[in-house]
Amino acid sequence: MRASPDERLRLLFAHMNEAFFSLDARGRVLECNERAVSLLGVDAERLRGQSPWTAVPALVGRTLQERLLAALQARRPSRFLASLPPRVWLEVSVIPVQEELWVLATDITQREEAAALMEQTEKRFRLLGERFQVALDSAEMAVWETNLVTGVVFRSEGHDRLYGYPEPLLEWTHEKFLAALHPEDRPEVEAQVSGIFSSDVKSYTSTFRTRWPDGTWHWLTSRARVLRDAEGQPLVVRGAILDITQLKETELALQEAVRVRDDFLSLASHELKTPLTGLSLQTQLLRRLETEKASLPLESPKVQARLEAIDRSLRRLGLLVDNLLDVSRIQHGKLDFLFSTGDLSALVSEMVARTGDEARLAGVSLSSHIEPSLVGRFDRLRLEQVLMNLLSNALRYGGGHPVEVRLERTSEGARLVVQDEGPGIPEADRERIFARFEQVRGGARAGGLGLGLFIVRQIVEGHRGRVHVEPGPGGKGTAFVVELSL
Repeated sequence: MRASPDERLRLLFAHMNEAFFSLDARGRVLECNERAVSLLGVDAERLRGQSPWTAVPALVGRTLQERLLAALQARRPSRFLASLPPRVWLEVSVIPVQEELWVLATDITQREEAAALMEQTEKRFRLLGERFQVALDSAEMAVWETNLVTGVVFRSEGHDRLYGYPEPLLEWTHEKFLAALHPEDRPEVEAQVSGIFSSDVKSYTSTFRTRWPDGTWHWLTSRARVLRDAEGQPLVVRGAILDITQLKETELALQEAVRVRDDFLSLASHELKTPLTGLSLQTQLLRRLETEKASLPLESPKVQARLEAIDRSLRRLGLLVDNLLDVSRIQHGKLDFLFSTGDLSALVSEMVARTGDEARLAGVSLSSHIEPSLVGRFDRLRLEQVLMNLLSNALRYGGGHPVEVRLERTSEGARLVVQDEGPGIPEADRERIFARFEQVRGGARAGGLGLGLFIVRQIVEGHRGRVHVEPGPGGKGTAFVVELSL
């Protein structure tokens, strides 16, 4: 016996996955299936004959009630999303059928939760990507990937900035990368790239210089991994690239510092040995004189000559040691001054006289023109150190030519000039020689620690003064000029 159409329809409603219920013109439930009963959470008998929101008060004021009431009034098909408490999402279709309103509702909770989860995941990935990009930018770093099969090149946002481009280029190619390399670094980088195809290398590191569009050179280091297929053929190369320009500059500066230190220690040992050798020699000569003439008085010319030579060696040794100590003090910001009122003219005259014997032994004519009674506040011992360094330089580097010392009054204080007639100092070196461990290049001015003029500048600036180099009259020789405020 065949089932009637009504029975078939009831069987269909009973076994369908969608919830179904029909409403009369007043919104009361006429028929409903088990799926509708399950979703609304009420018995079928309780649901039939009254509106869904009467049977389930939690629906009052929700989207489902509002849209069903609107459909009853409009009598037009519609589709909308609605929710059931606590967390059920429905896709609802409303179809007017004669005097009834048929309602089909599909539970799309899993789909909505999946979509929400996907949106949340995408948001997290976007946030992680933004943070990752900030980290890359902060570290002056970028990531890249080259698909060797398709030729597609991926690079992170900051990649092109590492090559000197403020804005990303439309494309980046291997040829553009090679063209930016320093000529000295290119062969090694090309060999590493070729090695990807000729060996089974899985990772490699390249460090190279790249030329920016503004002409400057920058150091980059790139660490890459090679992904291969089952036969070992390279498929993808991906890696990270980092700007190490500052690191390289620091490394080169440290290497230069080590070189300067080694050169300085070598010079210091030589310079310190020279006066010590002189002291040892003069001491031996005194002992020989004592052996030859035990009654030789201290006032005798021979003894006095030996003692004066010892005194000169001690002064030179003392100046070297003072300079070394002062360099350490300056480096730690502890160069001290003791200012008092004194006569600068008397101080300069005394230092010239004290250097007279050394000048005579060196065969140098030492003269002075000192304006008298230049009184002011200064550190006597420090200015003695300035004069000793300038006079020692003039005697050593003046080539045996005359040396002149001048002290003049100025509107702001005093002007001290120590001038020699030696080979002079090239203009390019006149500022550099005041730096620590610096000397004029060339054999004519070889020797010394390269500290004297550095100390001179520090002391003069500590007196709120200025020191500089000028060529001598007619461009001959060198004049060291010290300007002081008294």
